[in-house]
Amino acid sequence: MKLDDTKKNSDHCSAFGANDVPLRVCLVTETYPPEINGVAMTLGRTVNALRMQGHIVNVVRPRQRHESGNKGASDDFLVGGLPIPSYPELRFGLPATNKLKKHWAALRPDIVHIATQGPLGWSARSAARTLGLSVSSSFHTNFDAYCRYYGIGLLKPLISAALRRFHNG
Repeated sequence: MKLDDTKKNSDHCSAFGANDVPLRVCLVTETYPPEINGVAMTLGRTVNALRMQGHIVNVVRPRQRHESGNKGASDDFLVGGLPIPSYPELRFGLPATNKLKKHWAALRPDIVHIATQGPLGWSARSAARTLGLSVSSSFHTNFDAYCRYYGIGLLKPLISAALRRFHNG
């Protein structure tokens, strides 16, 4: 690629304007600001950048202890969650396949992006596929590499296989 081609691509990426149709993006994650960790901060910045470009972003995440109902800040769609063992300040999302199917049937996103591979992520993948939605995923934490630090080193092969299955699916 020549330098001129790079500039053209850069201009095209920043040229999202009023004549373009915004994407309806649904981000599914088990960690999101105001939680403070690398994944939450990265996802928060990503959502802010997409919104600044004019896209409509809905975040599906676990309800935190101080929250009630199904709506959080910025109209996040909240689902049930439980504290993560050894990290009680963080919560993992419980499966919510039927809730997500109902939510997405009413407010159909163009794409569902799944950023965490816990029970919530797996159920989101299932719900999105059932509805024929486009799905993408990202990998932010090497859970398989950290198994021994969590005291579950023997499960590394199973966790690695599950992560491969999730992202290759």
